[in-house]
Amino acid sequence: MDQKRAIEDILLGASMRQVSIAYRDSLIEAFQFRPEDVAATTFVKETESFMKNVARHLGEKHRGDGRVQHALQAWVMECDHYEAWDALLAGFDFAGKSALVRRGRMRFPGPLTAHWADCGARD
Repeated sequence: MDQKRAIEDILLGASMRQVSIAYRDSLIEAFQFRPEDVAATTFVKETESFMKNVARHLGEKHRGDGRVQHALQAWVMECDHYEAWDALLAGFDFAGKSALVRRGRMRFPGPLTAHWADCGARD
């Protein structure tokens, strides 16, 4: 799976979790790992890096798209990737956003989250 396919899948309704699983599985298949050689940590860093790039792309190119908002909103509940949090909080306005901004500010250093103050929140 490449980034273009991942974005297409998300725009068609796939969750970020589904995309991350599919990406990791594609790496395992590409490297022809036997099931007994696959650990929970296999390709975790590569998958995280890929998903950070996907989130950044979504935030830059699909800002305001409800499908992307939904995917990112669910994803930030599962991960601590700044890229996903930033894409969501800098690019979308939604109910409950203020609470997520507060949570994000506890997770990430101030200089990374300062611009979130300019992002409207409707609660």
